[in-house]
Amino acid sequence: MPLLLKLVISFMLIGLGAYGGGMVTIPLIQHELVDSRHWLEFSEMARILVVSQMTPGPIAVNAATFTGFRLSGIPGAILATVAVIVPSIVILALLVPCIERFKNKWNLRDFMQGIKIGVLGLILFAVWSYGKAAIKGWLDLAIAAAAFLVLAVFEGKLHPVIVILACGVIGAIVF
Repeated sequence: MPLLLKLVISFMLIGLGAYGGGMVTIPLIQHELVDSRHWLEFSEMARILVVSQMTPGPIAVNAATFTGFRLSGIPGAILATVAVIVPSIVILALLVPCIERFKNKWNLRDFMQGIKIGVLGLILFAVWSYGKAAIKGWLDLAIAAAAFLVLAVFEGKLHPVIVILACGVIGAIVF
């Protein structure tokens, strides 16, 4: 199977499972690009996540563009980026007209609650797998815990970029 077709299939699968936002796509991207296809090493995946968080746009789109370009140049970047977006567009186009019609027949609230729980599981897996890679010792754990506590205490009142930059400054001083 040609590489461009593999790229399209992989990123369509990632796009299909991307319900719930960027953090949910992390384990999907890891499974597809690192574990299954072996297109990226885990350390490369971690760098993609850092760059994706610093650049505008969803993680999946940034990862698709980077990976597609790395593997197949500009055509790969374009195809992978389009492939990760298409499933969402198709699903929305199909579901939106049906939601009103089936709202009374199915308990959509319970269905959505189930999806939320599944999404939480994916986010926790992303935290676990990238936490293992990022935290090398007690000092790393202390900085991560402090960043979490600051964000939790100032929930919504403190911009996360400030916490990220503060951690960067702490890292530059301590390490």
